[in-house]
Amino acid sequence: MIKKIFPILRAVVSLALIILLLYIMRGNYGVIMSALKSTSPAIFAIALASFLAAISIAAFRLKLIIAIQSIPITYNEALSLSLIGYFFNNFLPTSIGGDVVKAYYLSKRAHHNKMAAYTSIFVDRVMGLVTMMFMAFIALLFVKNGIISNNLKYAIYAIAFGSLVIIILATNKNIAKRFASILFFLKPFEDKLSKAYNVIHQYKNHNTLMMQSFLISIISQILFFCTYGILVLSIGSKIPLVDIFVRAPLVAALSLLPSINGLGLREGSTVMLFGPIIGKTNAFAVSILMLALLLIISVIGGLIYAVSPQFKIKLKNLEKEGAAI
Repeated sequence: MIKKIFPILRAVVSLALIILLLYIMRGNYGVIMSALKSTSPAIFAIALASFLAAISIAAFRLKLIIAIQSIPITYNEALSLSLIGYFFNNFLPTSIGGDVVKAYYLSKRAHHNKMAAYTSIFVDRVMGLVTMMFMAFIALLFVKNGIISNNLKYAIYAIAFGSLVIIILATNKNIAKRFASILFFLKPFEDKLSKAYNVIHQYKNHNTLMMQSFLISIISQILFFCTYGILVLSIGSKIPLVDIFVRAPLVAALSLLPSINGLGLREGSTVMLFGPIIGKTNAFAVSILMLALLLIISVIGGLIYAVSPQFKIKLKNLEKEGAAI
């Protein structure tokens, strides 16, 4: 029952947020359209190149993390899977996500070692989140008092603290056991969670590779954050780089909450966080341009999927795999 209701709830969340955002922006549609019409195609193309570069570099991180599990994969395959993931995130039912697609493919490479495949994808996602919040935290040190609201600071501190807790739990079994003992509602999933944790804990023994992954992730995130700044430039506005590094991570983090691939959450948080600097109408225009970038990258991923028989997956089997994990 929950499996059927959850996708519906995600769709409702996205739809409700989009309607709310359109209501808030009522009366400004003309200004928003003018901003979009003034978008420089050349600068927008640079933003697309920056986004693709971020994905391409992040594929190196994915390859390193997967390699720790002794799952054979080339860089080209890691990059193709990353792009295909965007396609599945945007164009298929919400019960099927890009991460499930990647893990399903990897499980076949790992002789159906599903746990190693799925946990490697999980670790890759967490690595990206931890890197984002680390960079946001560092950026806060260079922001003058009064420019960033206290609520924004507290949000970054809270997510950064949560990221630190995740790292501590992943690297210390004793603390993890004590923490798990108080979460009584996880008892029914104890066996699966224990197996997943043991796989994740193995990453502790690969400090060099994990540090390499972290550094690669920083470069990738810098390019991703710069994409926002380039989109702002494309509509004739501008924003200090430090503000991008403080606000863009929060947009990305909020977009991970249950919805249809962040739809509504991403646009709303962009208006909320970038609006005070470049104006709400410009921020809304930037959110639409970012959505356009995501759709373009999704099409690229779809084309790769269409011409790559090794990635072909029966959707019924994929749904069973996602439900089994």
